[in-house]
Amino acid sequence: MTQDMYKINSNTCALIQENIGTTKIIDDKSEIIINTPLNKILNYNCIYYGSSLKGRLESTKYILGNKYKLPIIIEENKEIIFFPTTSTRNENCIWLSLQNIDRYENHQNYITVHFKNQQKLDINISSNFFENQVLRATRLLLILKSRKSN
Repeated sequence: MTQDMYKINSNTCALIQENIGTTKIIDDKSEIIINTPLNKILNYNCIYYGSSLKGRLESTKYILGNKYKLPIIIEENKEIIFFPTTSTRNENCIWLSLQNIDRYENHQNYITVHFKNQQKLDINISSNFFENQVLRATRLLLILKSRKSN
């Protein structure tokens, strides 16, 4: 299935830059190809839910104090948070949904992420970096939840 824009939702697991201008989306139990760059999809969804990608990144930077490889809140009420697997300037950057990760397996040169919907994705990153990104995204979620309850 090919389309031009995609609305990120609770079932979206991963956004993967395929080629220049093309993004593969792992969603629920399917894979969708979008003829739109990954950053444009992220920005569209951030704007759809009330901000921009730049605004979400600035907010995360303020909340966490980090400057690089920041997770972003796509939608607050449903707690949809995505985090990058590398620098966002890297063409091989994959964005993963925190809420849809079930577990991961560490291999010698890569990890396998297992999503709650039984799909898997191999990613060429170290387990330490992956764990650090999950911790950042979880910290962002916990701070968001604590602010909602105040």
